[in-house]
Amino acid sequence: MDRTVAFMLFILGVCLFILVMKYVWLRLTKCRLLREELPFTVFATVRTADEAEYVVRCAMDRVKWLDLHGMCRIVCLNPSNDPEIDAILRRLVQIYPFAQIGSLQTRKNVL
Repeated sequence: MDRTVAFMLFILGVCLFILVMKYVWLRLTKCRLLREELPFTVFATVRTADEAEYVVRCAMDRVKWLDLHGMCRIVCLNPSNDPEIDAILRRLVQIYPFAQIGSLQTRKNVL
């Protein structure tokens, strides 16, 4: 009985140690990535003015949900060159500093 309890405590200790090391490693890696150029890019392609704000805000919420805020940039694309969409995107870019307006050529260069 005593050996079983000791073994279970040892396994629990190893699991806790691995969990703490994983947390420390992820935080150190995240800090290193933040010092470098942003490693992740999300492209939000807006087709119509009605869905412009919805698409961009969904992309921004996804970035926050994945805890990539600060490590990711969002490039808003307007393939139809609609001036109404451009106005909406300019307003959203002012609200969210990690978003920017791009062109389809930007996307082709990255891919």
